[in-house]
Amino acid sequence: MIYIGTKALIIETVISRLFFLFIFMETYNMALIPKEKKPLILVYYFLLLVIDFFMTPFMIFAYIFILYKTLQTKKNDYYLLTSILISLLVPLIAEIISSIVLSPIYASITNLNDAIMITSQLSLQLLGIVIFNYIFHKRSIINIFRNLKSWVPSLIGIYSYAILISFIYFIQKFKAYTALISGILIFLFIQFIVVIYLFIYTYNRQKENFEKKLTNDQLENLSQYTAQLDADQKEMHKFKHDYRNILNSLNEIAIADDNIDLKKSLNELEGYSSKYFSNISMDDFKDLEYVSNTYIKSLLLGKFKIMKANNINCYFECKSNIAKVSINIFDLIRIMGVSIDNAIEAVKNQKKGKIKIILINSNDQLDITIKNTITKNIQLTKIENYGFTTKNNHSGLGLVNIQDIKKKYQNLLVHYDIIDNLFSINFVISNKGELK
Repeated sequence: MIYIGTKALIIETVISRLFFLFIFMETYNMALIPKEKKPLILVYYFLLLVIDFFMTPFMIFAYIFILYKTLQTKKNDYYLLTSILISLLVPLIAEIISSIVLSPIYASITNLNDAIMITSQLSLQLLGIVIFNYIFHKRSIINIFRNLKSWVPSLIGIYSYAILISFIYFIQKFKAYTALISGILIFLFIQFIVVIYLFIYTYNRQKENFEKKLTNDQLENLSQYTAQLDADQKEMHKFKHDYRNILNSLNEIAIADDNIDLKKSLNELEGYSSKYFSNISMDDFKDLEYVSNTYIKSLLLGKFKIMKANNINCYFECKSNIAKVSINIFDLIRIMGVSIDNAIEAVKNQKKGKIKIILINSNDQLDITIKNTITKNIQLTKIENYGFTTKNNHSGLGLVNIQDIKKKYQNLLVHYDIIDNLFSINFVISNKGELK
């Protein structure tokens, strides 16, 4: 970017291209490259110099393709391609920035030695690369690139590199170094904003898709576990029934024979077994048999276990079969999960805290009501506000998430109420028509 002599330019190019090797080895996991292919990286370094000295700069895209295909070890290796592009982009951006910084200084000094110009420019480039490398690893940005599942970041990299080398090509062709400094600054700023926006957008989309897949996998596993638990529970009920019949028969025999020792042993056994069956039983939630939807049942079962572990008194009622719902099941699981979690948090420190969960399904709609006792005043007018919470050290985003989901559906109604120190949240999902 700064005009220097031919010999100085050759030296600068040879050294600056070493920055490409340095960044690539720091960015890409070299253990992923087979041993027999690693020497090729040095060969491609010299090929890069050949392109710089004897070919048009746009041949670099053929170079990127060949290098990618040579080192590729799996189909759609986004990480490799992005690493190559980063390794080319960062030295180029560092060179542009160093030129922008040093050009006004050089312009004010006459008869400046080429060696001083090269040394100062390469030193500034190296500083920029070291800073980039530190941030890239310190902030774990490298992990984001390693987990890429999209071509978008690579396309952004190719686009940015194409624009930059085109800019530099025309600047060098017309030798408009100083005149276009301000243009380069504006261009780099705009490109930086565009690239950051696209990257954040892509990353958030990837994260959202990953979370959906993770949720789906977790719910699938949980539904399988629930099905097994249901079968075990039925077997347990059968065993419990037969066990008590046998115990009663033995008691009758002990009474008839007036066997004091046997009666004492049977009483102790009955006391122990009653306590055991009480701990493992889900009799309080026997209405779960009406919940045919495995996702809803899995969620409820998990929450009931948490309540039991925290000695929370919970009343559950469901007298009609629930199989399908008229909104996305994952959205329903999210709003139910948030609501029940909020209820658990609210009552677990109460001496006489209580939770009620009532599901009523009809041909027209599904009603889900979750109630919990409260000890603090809650202003219903503020409950949907961002960050609202009655709990210490809590973000209060759960209810906001419910509102966001509600906006997606015309057949979902959410209603809050407080009656007799019971906070209630009610979801009504219409099977026919719209509620709003």
